[in-house]
Formats: sequence, C-alpha cells, structure tokens
Amino acid sequence: MLFENCRIGGISASSHLVRSATFEGLADAEGHPTEEMFHTYQRLANGGVGIIITGMIAASTLEPHQHCQICIHDDECISPLSKLVARVHMYHSKIIAQLVEIGGAIMLPEGKGTIISPSGIPEKVGKTTQESHALTQAEIYRLIKDMGKAALRAKKAGFDGIQIHAAHGYLISKFLTPFFNRRQDEYGGSLENRSRFLFETIQTIRNVVGKEFPLWVKINCADFMAEGGLTEEEGYEIMLRLADVGVNAIEVSGGNMSSLPRKGPIRAIRRTKEPMYFKQYAQAIASALKDKPIDIGVVGGYRNIEQIQTTLQQTDITFISMSRPFLRQPDLPNLWRNGNTEPATCISCSRCYGTDAIACVFNNSDKK
Repeated sequence: MLFENCRIGGISASSHLVRSATFEGLADAEGHPTEEMFHTYQRLANGGVGIIITGMIAASTLEPHQHCQICIHDDECISPLSKLVARVHMYHSKIIAQLVEIGGAIMLPEGKGTIISPSGIPEKVGKTTQESHALTQAEIYRLIKDMGKAALRAKKAGFDGIQIHAAHGYLISKFLTPFFNRRQDEYGGSLENRSRFLFETIQTIRNVVGKEFPLWVKINCADFMAEGGLTEEEGYEIMLRLADVGVNAIEVSGGNMSSLPRKGPIRAIRRTKEPMYFKQYAQAIASALKDKPIDIGVVGGYRNIEQIQTTLQQTDITFISMSRPFLRQPDLPNLWRNGNTEPATCISCSRCYGTDAIACVFNNSDKK
C-alpha cells in the first residue's frame, strides 16, 4: 500500500510518503535557490519520496525573512524557483511550496528589522526575549493579499501545489493562540475571530489560483502550552472547517516554542515507547472527515516502515510525513521500496538544527 500510485490532496504521487517541510538555510542573499539547494532537492527526489514540501518560503516583505530563507515575495523569484521545480520533476517526484508569514518565531540579528505579531506580545526565542509590533488591520489585509500573490507566483513557477504554514507558532498559528492573540477586533477573541486570518488567507489564495490547484494546510492539533494555547478541541474544530473551504489536504502537527517540555513540534523519540506523537489527533480528524474530499496526513515520530504501513492500513490517514529521517537518508523510500525494511537511522538528536544549513551531523558529506 505504501508504494502504490495514489492521489493525495489533489496531487498524483508514487507513494504515500511525504517529505515534510524542512528549513534548508541554502538560499542566496536574494532569497533564491542556490546550486547546493538544487542538489539537496535532487537527492530527495531521486531517493523516491512521493511528494516534497519545501522549507518555508517567505511570502511578504512586511517582515524580515530568516537568514538564507527562500523567498517568493516578488516576480523575480519565479524563474529561480521554476528551476528548483524542474530539478524535482526530473525524477518524477512532486513538489509543494510551503508559504509562511514568520511572525517572530525566529531569532533576528539586532538591527535587521521588526518582528510582527497579532498583539505585540514579547516572545522568548532561545534564551532571548524579542519585542514585536502588533499588526494593524491594514497590515493584516496586506499580508493576506501578499499570500495570494505568493501563491500565484508558486503556481507560475510550476509547483504542484501550495501549503499554508499555520502551525508551530508562526504568524497564522499565533493568531489561533489566545496567549499571543489578545486583539479586541474581529481578528481576536472567539475561535471564529482568531481563525479569521487563516480562513481569509485560504479564500484569497483559492480565488487567485483557481478551484483545481492543490491547496494544503499544516496546522497544530493543539499548542500543548501550560496556559493560553490552542486546545485539542479548538484544533479539531478548525480542521473540520478546513474541509468545507476548498482545502485539499491537512498535515497534522502540533506545538510551538512555548509548549510544555517535550511537547513541542520537534521531539526526542524513545524507541521503547509509542513514538508517533500526533497520530491519535490525525486519526480522529481523518475518521471524522473520511467522507469529505480532503486527505489527512500526519508528521512526527515515524521511523520504520511497519509503523507507517499499520497507520495507513488501520486508520483513515492517507499520507505520512517525515523530516529529520530524510536529512540523514534522502534515499530512505527507495531502500524500503527495494526490500530493506530496516528503520530509519535518524536518532532524533536534532543536532541537524545546530548547523548553518540544516544537515545531519552524521553525514560527513553534508557538513558545512
């Protein structure tokens, strides 16, 4: 079942395996892909994964982008990104552009711009607390329009679909979280108001790319914060609504930088315990939406083919996303496809995030 031809979220794919968005840190000063990034994506595509979701792509110039982040905030970005798409399509894999508005979930060097947020709540990033600018309504409207323009550029560049990053404490995720969203207007307060930014973004994107272009959303099942976080019940309610607004697929994740210990989006995995830490939440929403034209996938903790096969066979989940295992073994899908059923060699140490460009520290050829 894992390696059968399938259609996931409006995209024809060679397997139910998806490379979840993974920040590369390999763009040039203009936010364009470098040759090293082309090489990274070629290795992934040649390794047999069905669909690749890019690392987060900056959609707007209203906020500073992360160092060496891909950008799609003007038309000059279309041609370089089309070359990235072509490298992936050479190997018959598919590629989705993940669009993001960062909203303070990164550490900015001093003097490099101002973080934006729903309500100007300071945020701790690492050991530093960063101040932020509370968005005006006019700025919110601009960001929504910028996401629409970015989505159209992604379509023109040849991407097979787009994914809105609404998880992990980035800007759209912050709007969903009461702790960070204390607005008194129509974008704050009730869950309907807090999710307005997300749903207006979806509507704008759908209007510009058309009804048929695949549109995915990555979203938290919950924030897992001590207080003021998006709850499991709220996450579930939002995902139910996504099925009715033209979204083709939901990738279920969870947590942010303010989550309780060991409850964030990136976790160490103890192999002796149940490792698939968002499976139960994805399973619940997949069951509820099984009769709707939407696919539900899950990321987090999958490391062996038996876990994946069991999830696909025994639940209504239709795709499995992985990130860190592909940093160490970009050819992991082909290994499994060809009969090597050994688990991924990734040990979930997360030291890959301590390098200048994201790479497995155990792969000498990838060290920077």
